[in-house]
Amino acid sequence: MDKKRIKKEVKFKYVFPKDLRDYYINGAWGGVTPRKEIHMHLYSERHPIPKALVYEIKDDGSLGDEGAKVFGGDVVRLIQTSVVMDVGTAEAIRDWLTDKIKFIAKLKDNKGG
Repeated sequence: MDKKRIKKEVKFKYVFPKDLRDYYINGAWGGVTPRKEIHMHLYSERHPIPKALVYEIKDDGSLGDEGAKVFGGDVVRLIQTSVVMDVGTAEAIRDWLTDKIKFIAKLKDNKGG
């Protein structure tokens, strides 16, 4: 094969779907699938919104003081998205994150925190 015809680079095009959303996450939960892939749920945490509020009704029919609050838990973990990846992809993401963390650390060091 003629060496002049072999491409020396590749260009990746990024396509953003119309429904693309940015998610703020606080953590991840997951494990290993039966196919030896990593399944990761990315979640955000917040205090729960009450399932129900109970108010006293005054003699005139208006709402009085707030009484009982019914919650479903102490903290809500809202699963924002789930991803499944093979080990090679997980390692590439790990390395990418490590690179970004080091970059931010250098920025902080150069600006004194």
